[in-house]
Amino acid sequence: MGETEFEYDPYSYEIDLDPYPLYRRMRDEAPAYYNPRLDFWALTRFQDCHDAFLDWQGYSSAQGTVLELMGDMDFAGSLIIFMDPPKQTRYRNLVSKAFTPARMRALQPRIRELAIEHLDRLVGLPRFDVVREFTAKLPMDVISTLLGIPKQDRDSVRGWSNDILHRDAGNPLPTKRGFESMAMLQTYFKEQIAERRRQPKDDVMTLLIEAEVDGDKLAENEIIGFFNLLATAGNETVTKLLASAYYWLNRFPEQRRILVEEPAVIPNAVEEFLRFDPPSQYQGRTLMRDLELHGKALPKGAKVMLVNGASGRDERRFPDPDRLDVRREIEFHLGFGYGRHVCLGAFLARMESRVALEEFFRRWPTYEVPEDGIERMHSSNVRGFAGLVLEVG
Repeated sequence: MGETEFEYDPYSYEIDLDPYPLYRRMRDEAPAYYNPRLDFWALTRFQDCHDAFLDWQGYSSAQGTVLELMGDMDFAGSLIIFMDPPKQTRYRNLVSKAFTPARMRALQPRIRELAIEHLDRLVGLPRFDVVREFTAKLPMDVISTLLGIPKQDRDSVRGWSNDILHRDAGNPLPTKRGFESMAMLQTYFKEQIAERRRQPKDDVMTLLIEAEVDGDKLAENEIIGFFNLLATAGNETVTKLLASAYYWLNRFPEQRRILVEEPAVIPNAVEEFLRFDPPSQYQGRTLMRDLELHGKALPKGAKVMLVNGASGRDERRFPDPDRLDVRREIEFHLGFGYGRHVCLGAFLARMESRVALEEFFRRWPTYEVPEDGIERMHSSNVRGFAGLVLEVG
C-alpha cells in the first residue's frame, strides 16, 4: 500500500458505505495520495481540487474522467466531459444554444406538476420507497420533457441508464448488462434523431439537431453522446442528490424541522447537501506535466482523481464540516465541478431539487428511515441509494 497504512479504492463497497473518515485521513496524512495497485493519484483538499479544476491545461479531461475508462479511446473524446478546449468550448457553445437558462426556467411549472403527480399517489401510504417511487422518476421525467422522450419509453431509458452506471463487486468495468444497455440507449437515440429529422418537434432534441454557430453544427455522434450524458449522469445525479437529502434529514431531524418551518431555506440546503454528500464523488484527470505537490512527485501522464466528495468536508475550508447545517453560508463548493467543466445542468438540478423538497415537506413534515429500508447503488464515482424506504404513517 505504499507509504500509507490505508488504501483508497473507489470500487470498494465497504469504503462506499462511508468514505468520509478515510477522506479525512487522506487530507491529513496523504493529501497527494498514490494507489500503486490501481495506479492513480488522488487530491482531497479543497484548495488542491479547486486549483486543479481551473488548470485544464495541466489536468486534462481528454482521456476520460472516470477511473475505469481513462485512457480508453473508445470512450475518451465521445462526451463533453471527456474533452478539453477548444473542442470542449465548441461543443459547449453549440449545446448551450438549446440548453439555455430561459428554457430551463420555463420548465419549473412542469417540474412542480410532475412532483405533485408522483407524490400525491403516495399520500395515505404508511411507507414507500422514495427512490423507486419518486427520486428516480422525477429527473427522468424532466429530462424526457426536455428531450421529447415519449412517456411509454421513459422506464426503459431509466433502466438502461441505471445498468450503465452499476458496478459489480470486484469489477470496475460496466457489467455485461451495462454494455448491452449502452448499445440499446445508442440505438434508441439514433432512432429518435432520425424521427426528428423527418418531423421536427418543439423539444431540445430538435434544437440540438438544428443548433448552429457560424455554420458549424453538431455531428450525429456528438448529439447522441450528449443525450447519453443527460440520460445517465444528468438523471442519476439528481436521483442520488434527493435520496441522500432525505436520508440525512432523517439523521438530522432538527435540520429537517427548519426546512419544514422555513421553506425559503431549501435552496441553501441544496448547496449544503452538495457539499456534505455529493452524488459525484470524484472527477478524473490526466496530468499533462511533471508536478511536485505536498512533497510528492507526480509524473506526466499520471491519472489523478480530484475527490470533490472529500473537498466538501475539508475543515480548512468549511468549519465543523461533518455537521449538516442547512443555514451554512457557502461561498461555493465543488459538488458540480468547477471551471470550464462546471456542470451544464447545475441550474436545472438545483431547481428540480428545490421543488422536490418543497412539495415533499408539504405532505410529510416527519418520517423515519428503517434500517432494513436502505439499499445502496455501486459505481466508482457516483454515490447514493438504489432504494430508500420512508415510514410516514
